[in-house]
Amino acid sequence: MLGKMPLMVLLALLGGLQESSGAQQEMLCTPNACFVLHMEPVRFHKAQNRCEDDGGYLLTVRASDEQEALLSLLSLIEKQQGEPALRFWIGLKLSRGECVRPDRTLRGFRWISGGEDSQFSNWKREPVSTCTEERCVTVDYSFSGQEQLRWTPAGCRMKASYVCKFYFQGMCEALTLLGPGKIIYEAVFSKHPLKSELQLLPFGTRARIFCGAQELATSLCRSKDGAYSWTDPGPFCKPGSRSCARSNGGCEHECRQEGEAVRCSCREGYELDGDGFSCRREDLCRAAACQHRCVTEETGFSCKCPSGFQLKENRRDCSDVDECREQACGDHGCINTDGGYRCECRPGYLLSHGECRDVDECESSPCEQRCTNNMGSFSCSCSEGFRYIPDVGEPRRCRLHCPHHKCPPICPGGPGGPCHCADGFLLNEGTCEDLDECTMDRCEQGCVNTYGSFMCFCRLGFVPKDEVKCTVAAGRDRSALVVVPTQEDPAVKGSSASAGPFLWIWVVAAVVLVASVFLIRLYVVHRQKRREESCSQQGAAPADHPDL
Repeated sequence: MLGKMPLMVLLALLGGLQESSGAQQEMLCTPNACFVLHMEPVRFHKAQNRCEDDGGYLLTVRASDEQEALLSLLSLIEKQQGEPALRFWIGLKLSRGECVRPDRTLRGFRWISGGEDSQFSNWKREPVSTCTEERCVTVDYSFSGQEQLRWTPAGCRMKASYVCKFYFQGMCEALTLLGPGKIIYEAVFSKHPLKSELQLLPFGTRARIFCGAQELATSLCRSKDGAYSWTDPGPFCKPGSRSCARSNGGCEHECRQEGEAVRCSCREGYELDGDGFSCRREDLCRAAACQHRCVTEETGFSCKCPSGFQLKENRRDCSDVDECREQACGDHGCINTDGGYRCECRPGYLLSHGECRDVDECESSPCEQRCTNNMGSFSCSCSEGFRYIPDVGEPRRCRLHCPHHKCPPICPGGPGGPCHCADGFLLNEGTCEDLDECTMDRCEQGCVNTYGSFMCFCRLGFVPKDEVKCTVAAGRDRSALVVVPTQEDPAVKGSSASAGPFLWIWVVAAVVLVASVFLIRLYVVHRQKRREESCSQQGAAPADHPDL
């Protein structure tokens, strides 16, 4: 079912106007204001000047009702080919020398039309902190129906469409023609004539009345005694004595004489216009039962649906298009809505102009040294002489690293300044040398030194406790040799470094050493038992042979 528009009086938008540049222009009027949408993209200050030259100002959105009025105007625009959204300037600006204020509703920006700061805002992205740059604001209108009219800070020199707003005290009803002629309405806010189909004209509108080819009179919409009326209310172009023999009686197509009057008619395919003399192409849409909009064509008419809908088989009614079936959100989540859809982005992506776009996490400097942005994520890396070691407390910290017994120090201030060594190394005569923690009795039983660290191990029958201590093992663990890499002492080392690339070489060496000691001990014990058995046998021999 087609969505309903906001409850407001739509007095104008009966078709597009054309600006002198050829760009489309649309107009919408409420009982006390008119909005003119200019599709031509221009810079902010040019848009501001054009609105002010016409007697209005660049659109402000001080409250939700003004936002609803703008949505009503934009909802009638046909989606441009290949354009997922339209972007417009609004009259909100941060002047150079003024600072962004995150604690305020408008973030320090001000409406160029003046007045008090409003308490309404609709920021899509928070403004970047600055006190030296001039910043302006655009709003985005998405044809998919999501993220509507969200405010985005932008440079004032970029180009966007714009909407001018004009306030009026009241309206006058359209003037009446009784004979052939035309009326040109000129509003104070537009250099271009208004459409003659308008039923109400804003205060200050000037009407030029033409009867035939001659301009007969002018009339002005004004206020008098609290009411709004024309200075010359008409009606105009009253018919007099006419003859089909003279200028076809004023008829555009066919003329039939009826006494002193004439009756005009039109050829097939045309119908008589409201002035009774002109002919226009027959409005086939008048009898059409189009659900949304009817368009007259050379061979007839056709029904049109708004963006997000498609014609049913009867070619008159509209049904919702399920954009999610067409993978409108790619591999992201998609929720179909009436006339549109809504994307639900995966982590690492942000919804922008109706599409999920990768977030460049590196802009927020999440890494200590180097950051590489990936689709939906990022990765950290370190400079030469440092190593990336994930840590629960500091998961993106880069630490000094040395994979050898000796390494040159890192001197941030250059020669002569303070220098630093990697964890587990000490500065000695301009060189970082590995500290042998095993000489400091760090382990309760066994210790193996590594580059930048050390390992503790326990003898057979013991298991590690608190990394550097050993306790008696229970059950099957009594026959196992346990080697435990230990964390560095923060009193000796600046951060937690790994044991180095040769960690497992030391582990294997320790295992082999302990296993060798164990085998040698078994061999010695076995030899000792055999010797004791041999001695006991020799001592028992004289008892078997008594003295003769």
